[in-house]
Amino acid sequence: MRPGWTLTTLLLLALPAPAAPLPLHLAANYWEPYTGKDLPQQGVASDIVSTALRRAGYAVDITIMPWSRVLTSAYQHQNDGVVAIWSTSERRGKLLFSDSYMSNQLFILHMPCRLQDASTLAQLSGARIGIGRDYEYSDEFLSQKNVQLEPVDRTIQNLLKLTIGRIDGVLEDKLIAQYHIQSNIAAHDALGDIEFAPAPLMTLPLYLAINPQTAHARQIIEQFNLELGKMRKDGTLDTIIARFQQQLAPKTPPSPRQRRDCAQEHAAPAPNKP
Repeated sequence: MRPGWTLTTLLLLALPAPAAPLPLHLAANYWEPYTGKDLPQQGVASDIVSTALRRAGYAVDITIMPWSRVLTSAYQHQNDGVVAIWSTSERRGKLLFSDSYMSNQLFILHMPCRLQDASTLAQLSGARIGIGRDYEYSDEFLSQKNVQLEPVDRTIQNLLKLTIGRIDGVLEDKLIAQYHIQSNIAAHDALGDIEFAPAPLMTLPLYLAINPQTAHARQIIEQFNLELGKMRKDGTLDTIIARFQQQLAPKTPPSPRQRRDCAQEHAAPAPNKP
């Protein structure tokens, strides 16, 4: 025994080295502010998922790609899972889902005096509605025969189409719409005229999903759910969400814009005076 070494020292040296964090390779799409390449921590959803998984002992990396590639790569096990996904029966047949960690409130966005009270599917009859390509909203919504659905790849495409009258409304999460309006209004001031329906058309829970072929897939979901529950109790989840809301808030309040009087606009013209 070397001078100065104690039995305790020898026992500590004999212990195995701590196991390295298990790597998890996840995918997410361009879905700001929830997920995105240029956002702090790659977005609020990415931050929540990464934090819970790191606390469970995993090393997480997230690749941002178009949504169609996210789904395909997850189904084909080209990555271990999806950061942010809505649940459908088809998806649950191919992936393992966590507990929900956030919800998306989807509103109809419209220009002044058009679809202004559209909070139900019946109020969309005959309308052209911009949606996200390959997004699974709800079976009831997607099966509507009297609504013309027009998919695009990026939210800003729908918002710009709305401002020039190529569509009548956009179905989008409120935070996502606000993010893209704030980010692009300097170049497209007509975005400031966009309005939100008074109530969401639907609310969809958001999940982490893991491919069942991933090693210890069920254990990953169980550990994520456990850490997510702890994050709810200790305030970590609320802190992450509040931090992102502060980061995404506009630095200066928007200038008030003149709103058209819709009742006046639809009123019959006054007769000409003699």
